Amino acid sequence: MQQSIEVLADWDSIATLMAFTDSVESRMPLTADQRYLMRLVIEEIATNIVKYGYSDANRDVIQLDCSYEGGTLRIHIRDRGESFDPRDHPDPDLSDADAASRDVGGLGLYFVREFADDLTYQHDASSGWNELTVIKGR
Repeated sequence: MQQSIEVLADWDSIATLMAFTDSVESRMPLTADQRYLMRLVIEEIATNIVKYGYSDANRDVIQLDCSYEGGTLRIHIRDRGESFDPRDHPDPDLSDADAASRDVGGLGLYFVREFADDLTYQHDASSGWNELTVIKGR
């Protein structure tokens, strides 16, 4: 079972992608963990693509494909923004410091990496495509 969507990489498209997520959830027999990770991945990664991957002068697309087979959810996101491998992003400081004094940001990517069973990233320099695949089994 597979569902795909392509949207312009802008702020208005985040709501469209979340509505797409609702559609995927209604059609695929996902576990609670798979639903949580799918929502987290789509919202976090798409937001980062819009915010950091493109400038207002060079907006392009985000392609999203969600598939479910044999109990495994596969989320595949493609864009042609700035190259960024989320596996290389440093973990946030989770020390006992008061939450108000912690640096803002970094938790979303951390949670994506922690909850996923597998995460792969590729950048094709000749075409400019970035490809992120996140996998979650039962």
